[in-house]
Amino acid sequence: MLALLILALSPPPPVFAAKTMFMQATLNQIQTEQGVSLTITGRVFNASDVSVPNAIISVQVNDPQTTSIHLAVAYSKQDGSFADSFLISPNAMGGNYSIFLVADKPGYESARVTLTLIYASPDFALQSPTSALSIRQGDTTNFTVAVLSLRGFKQSVNLTALNLPTGVTAQFNPSSVTAQGNITVTLTASQSASLGNFTISLLGVSPSSTHSIRIQLYVGRGPLQTYYVIAATCVVLLLVAVLALRRRNRRARRLAAAEAMLKYGSADKGYVTTAGAMARLEELRANNQVDSATYEKLKREYEKRLERSK
Repeated sequence: MLALLILALSPPPPVFAAKTMFMQATLNQIQTEQGVSLTITGRVFNASDVSVPNAIISVQVNDPQTTSIHLAVAYSKQDGSFADSFLISPNAMGGNYSIFLVADKPGYESARVTLTLIYASPDFALQSPTSALSIRQGDTTNFTVAVLSLRGFKQSVNLTALNLPTGVTAQFNPSSVTAQGNITVTLTASQSASLGNFTISLLGVSPSSTHSIRIQLYVGRGPLQTYYVIAATCVVLLLVAVLALRRRNRRARRLAAAEAMLKYGSADKGYVTTAGAMARLEELRANNQVDSATYEKLKREYEKRLERSK
């Protein structure tokens, strides 16, 4: 009972007040092909301007319709600094974007900062109804690229093609549009265009910004190439047939010469006639008009006749 009475009469323990914490933040924006890149940098510190490390900074970005488009958490470093980056796409709505920053750390009061971004920079975007095309050697194909005006964009945009495969050319009609419009792209592949799959880029250039889109392009073998293969095959077959015919005619001439020699030798088997036949046989062999087997056969026959006629 005495202990409880002492506790009841004792003053309550002191309540320590949370320290005051402050936060500074700035916003930097850079125009890129993907839109606007935004970077938030800042510093957390106490009432004595001493940096507060390891503070948790919550980041929330709302668009003009108060829809959250970015949520992130950053941490302050030993020097109290922190940073966070995010991207606003080229086709995002224009207007006021609100950025809410809240820094928290145990023993400190929360620090809050609100930044406002006015996203009204005019820009353009490129769109194509197709992301993949195919073309054959010797053929032409067309497709359309739309230039879209964003936030009051009114400049001219020129379109050009990059990374085209060898033998493929691009033409644009019209060559440029002002503010927005459609550009017809015509791709032409030569008979010797490189075959395979390629990734080409269509680059839109205005005085203030550039944007690009990528398209997959397949180049296949053209119909004339198939014709050339068939024609070449026919030529080879024709040459083979001609050579075979020439060999056949040469063989026929040899056989005719051999038959003539046999007839000549069989008509008269005298010494003078046989000697003349042998001379004729040597002449045919020298002119390659009689084959080796026939030559040897006739030569042996004539030599036997000469022996018998002596």
